[in-house]
Amino acid sequence: MKNLFRILIIIIVVVGIIVVARTLMQKPWQHHKAEALVPLPDSAISHFSKGIQIATISPEDTTHIDTLHFNAFRFFLEQSYPLIHQKLNRTIISNYSYVFEWKGTDTSLQPIILMGHYDVVPVEQSAMKLWTAKPFGGEVKNGAIWGRGSIDDKLSVISILEATENLLKQGYTPKRTVLLCFGHNEESTGTGAIAIVRYLQSKNIRAQMVVDEGGEISTNKIKGVQRPVAFIGVKEKGYLTVELTVEKKGGHSSIPDKETSVDILVRALYKLRLQHMPDTFTPSVEEFLSRTSGSSTDFLNKMALSNRWLFGSTVKKIMNESAEGAAMLHTTIVPTMLESGVRENVVPTNAKAIVNSRILTGETTKDVINFMKKVIDDERVKIKISGDFNTEPSAATPFTSDAFKRIENAVYKIEDDVIPVPFLMLGATDSRVYRAISDGVVNFTPVVDSKGYHGIDERLPIKDYQKAISFYTLILKEAQQ
Repeated sequence: MKNLFRILIIIIVVVGIIVVARTLMQKPWQHHKAEALVPLPDSAISHFSKGIQIATISPEDTTHIDTLHFNAFRFFLEQSYPLIHQKLNRTIISNYSYVFEWKGTDTSLQPIILMGHYDVVPVEQSAMKLWTAKPFGGEVKNGAIWGRGSIDDKLSVISILEATENLLKQGYTPKRTVLLCFGHNEESTGTGAIAIVRYLQSKNIRAQMVVDEGGEISTNKIKGVQRPVAFIGVKEKGYLTVELTVEKKGGHSSIPDKETSVDILVRALYKLRLQHMPDTFTPSVEEFLSRTSGSSTDFLNKMALSNRWLFGSTVKKIMNESAEGAAMLHTTIVPTMLESGVRENVVPTNAKAIVNSRILTGETTKDVINFMKKVIDDERVKIKISGDFNTEPSAATPFTSDAFKRIENAVYKIEDDVIPVPFLMLGATDSRVYRAISDGVVNFTPVVDSKGYHGIDERLPIKDYQKAISFYTLILKEAQQ
């Protein structure tokens, strides 16, 4: 027994030494000093303000698109960016999506694509009074430009155009052809992007790199890491909408059965929220944790991150404390819409819930459905796939690829001491369909801790606007090899 105890003590000591050694060996990510940002063009703020004032709201029913505003945005582009319209070939896709081709001097090279979407989500009427600026006013105050779309995603579209127009003024011509692709309904069906990709495929175009909206620079999301972290998206979760329905005889609310259709449905939803699909460290999350662990000023946190072989469950627990951290680890399943009843004194016969899932890499739609059936464990709850926008998780762009490294290098030049990390995109973007024509799709928005995304008081700090223009200028000038 004594020998076993001694062996156990030795094992504990050895493991302790290994853990401490690995922690101390984990060095901080290399430090970089940003370059001076490109001076903000004189008309840049005015252009952005005007672009925000055009309410290009993306309707769920694309047959009801507000042509007045979408045509107004086309006129705005033509008036604001004359050199682009003079020197680049513009192709209009599906009436309101655009492809601008900037021909390079070496057409044997694969082109790069800078993309974005200019449609926006609506503003809830009930939330209007909570805004401190008019949602479509494009007001400039407190060092920011305010309004719906200022972050998502007119920032990308207008910053790309500003960078391109400015380079054209300087007489710059790229070596590699550049395609500027702007969708008009990313916030609804994404058919504009699908049509653009089909058009590019018809011309046998394969892109060396595609840059779309995505992760951003954060200064407060990583416990113990006091340096800015740039989240560069390299793949997207899958997307699935499911309809849960229950049918049970209703009746008068004064004499209800012990169990109603609503009771059954609510219990099913409660079960789904109590459990989640398994936590997994995907390769991009592993790399993200490795890059940030050495820069943690919290020794215990650094020790756990540096020794995930031993403290993996602890790291997962820490990540699960935040909604974003949890979403990086597992497939999410959440009810988003409920429907039942016709009057307050009638027990409904039918109850329905819409449930949305974002699927982790390595899992499938079928896995999600099977998980839901197992957890709910009630045949009275019918489950079926709903909607016309469902996708499996995307392929990944390697963080060792030229596309990722070019974004990484540009990020170093616009933000001091930043740590660029690969990131699993939690939402869906237009770029998912561009993977059919490129192995180098990356998702990054050059802003710091964005404000009001899809919510109240959406706004873009002017400093971030300058960073975005600088970022796209760097990509245009340096991605030509």
